[in-house]
Amino acid sequence: MKKSKFIVLIMVVFSLSLGGCSFFNGQSAKKQEMIQIAESKKAKDVIENLLRQEDPNAFTDKGVIKSYKINENSLKYNPMGGLIIKVIINDDNNLTITTTLTEESDGKFEQNGYVISGELSDELRGK
Repeated sequence: MKKSKFIVLIMVVFSLSLGGCSFFNGQSAKKQEMIQIAESKKAKDVIENLLRQEDPNAFTDKGVIKSYKINENSLKYNPMGGLIIKVIINDDNNLTITTTLTEESDGKFEQNGYVISGELSDELRGK
């Protein structure tokens, strides 16, 4: 009787560990998919257009925005659709723009609303 309980216990532990591994593998694949979307040429074009909209001199010596990078750790899917992307400006974690990218029926990305950090807003206004 004890031997059969022990075997059942081992089977339960084994099943739970397999379930946990598959959950983490699924999360990893989802994260990689989000990174691929955010780093795609179509997404970068939309992000750069947004940055130029806020700073017409972006990526020049006269502009406030010199460079940007996508914060891969903050990528997440919006429950209402799209991918939420946080963009770090000039390698300064206080200078950020967060936006949601959605894919239109024609395959192009569109940004839907954005939030500019207070620090970046101040710099863009010349304070």
